Amino acid sequence: MATAVTTLLQELDERHAAIEAGIGEIEEHCSRDLPDLVELAAVRVRLSRASTERSRFVREVVVPKILEQADPALLGELSQMIKAFSAKRVASSKHVAAWSSWTIQQNWYGYKEASRAIREMMRAQIERERKTLRTRLEERGL
Repeated sequence: MATAVTTLLQELDERHAAIEAGIGEIEEHCSRDLPDLVELAAVRVRLSRASTERSRFVREVVVPKILEQADPALLGELSQMIKAFSAKRVASSKHVAAWSSWTIQQNWYGYKEASRAIREMMRAQIERERKTLRTRLEERGL
């Protein structure tokens, strides 16, 4: 949770940065000819945790705070963002379930392609949050 010193905006930026760092680590692994399954598993867990923590923070802290002063246009935008957010969480969960260490080892190139799609989805979500949430937090000095 945000402290008296850390604004919601700063905390959101930090959470986005953690996810982007994890995405970068996954990309580095995917640039290799062969997987390091132990290292990759650790990176995937960290990225998953960072994404889950960001999701919870947005859902439980940021969106309710923004809703306190939301106009009807923003309500619609937030509603669309949350729907897309939920769909992306489902896709991400399916990806994690489908790509165990064993399946990654059996189909490294298939994993790399599936991972690319998930990374693109995650980046798009971060950009959407920056556009929708970050702007509102800045406007409100939160």
